[in-house]
Order: sequence, then structure tokens, then C-alpha cells
Amino acid sequence: MNRLLYHSLAFYLSLSAVSAAASSPKESPAPQPCTIRSPTSHAFFDLNPLHLQDPAKSKAKHPRTNSWNASGYDIGYNFTMNVCGAVLEDLEERGGVVGVEKSQWRNISAFYEAGGKVYSLG
Repeated sequence: MNRLLYHSLAFYLSLSAVSAAASSPKESPAPQPCTIRSPTSHAFFDLNPLHLQDPAKSKAKHPRTNSWNASGYDIGYNFTMNVCGAVLEDLEERGGVVGVEKSQWRNISAFYEAGGKVYSLG
């Protein structure tokens, strides 16, 4: 299941615009929030297009109402994530998050479900 999520993200990144920095890392501009830099090619990847905004605040014509997810049919887990932001799902409706204080649930950007319980991935 992790492979599906990994390959999906890798595929998206391969299609997104990449601007390679020709200079050394010391001379490269500071990375912007929600970007990553390749340590070998020094190319920057902007992950902002993957960020899902709260549907109530989104300016999109048809905003998404749920985060990115992938079901692990072969392992029985459901992985859910939002890149560079908190998940859109109401974690209280799902019974809360194991091992995380309720005040921190709004900061969870990835979780998985197993055995009817929700576990934070970060």
C-alpha cells in the first residue's frame, strides 16, 4: 500500500514543473514553504498543487471535501494525507486519534485506520 502512495506521488512529481538550479547549493535561493530540493540535481519541486484547502475557504469551483487517500486492500489499512496541511476529515467523528491529544488533532496531516482506530503518521 505504501508503494501505491509513493508511486502516485513520484508520478505527480515527475509531471510537475521542475526548475533546476545551475549553481551550487550555497548559491541556490532559499526553498519556499512546501517545496523540496533534490540533493543530487538541486532541482526544486513545488508541492503546493498537492495541498488541499478547507472546502469552506477554497476558491476552487468544485473543492475537494476529502484528503488524498489510498486503501490497502491487501493489508487492510486506509492511508489518508494532505500535503503541507492538515487532513480535511473530521477526526472526532472517527473516534479520535490513538496516542494524540485532542487539541493536536487539527494538526495531523496524515493518518491510517486499522481495526476501527485512527493512528497519526504526522
